[in-house]
Amino acid sequence: MSNPTDLRVIKTRQTIRSALISLLSEKELSDITISELSARAQVNRKTFYRHYRSISDVVTEFENELLSDFSDILKTSNTSIFNIGSVLGEISALISSNQEYFVKLLKLNPELFSTGRVKAMLRRAIEIALRDVCVVNDEQTLHALSEFTVSGVLSLYSAWFDSGCTGSLDVITDIARRMTTDGLRGFVPAEKLHEILK
Repeated sequence: MSNPTDLRVIKTRQTIRSALISLLSEKELSDITISELSARAQVNRKTFYRHYRSISDVVTEFENELLSDFSDILKTSNTSIFNIGSVLGEISALISSNQEYFVKLLKLNPELFSTGRVKAMLRRAIEIALRDVCVVNDEQTLHALSEFTVSGVLSLYSAWFDSGCTGSLDVITDIARRMTTDGLRGFVPAEKLHEILK
């Protein structure tokens, strides 16, 4: 594999990734061949293989960047990782400032927000945070609460993208925050809910 910090490598990878996005406006991911992708990127197959083993590696690279961004948000959130207002606000800002990127990423993986590594990472983070505030802390309950929370929030974002990004993302984020905390009322003491609504 090539040196990922070399400017020529970066440019070639960006060209291949852009070509993949371009092809996705014409056909399904499963119908795209490496020969076709290489031709669209104006590189030969040998060059493609110097950078990626398969088309799924290109998709994985997109997803890894997104996971890194979400991970940074969770690590650097102003207060607790479970400050829903803060975390959702930062995720919303990330989506707003990179809307085109997310639209492209969802073309590569339409189930990005409903299954896979993004959902798993956010679910684990919320499950860990719930241990500190939940009045019940058996594993099954914690898992169910984190699954409910993440599935609901990601479903709202996914629906917003499906609608062509119409309407305010801030409204979607506020709905996600309010629905999450209301859904947790039976499991988290009122004073803790007040804290995480900040």
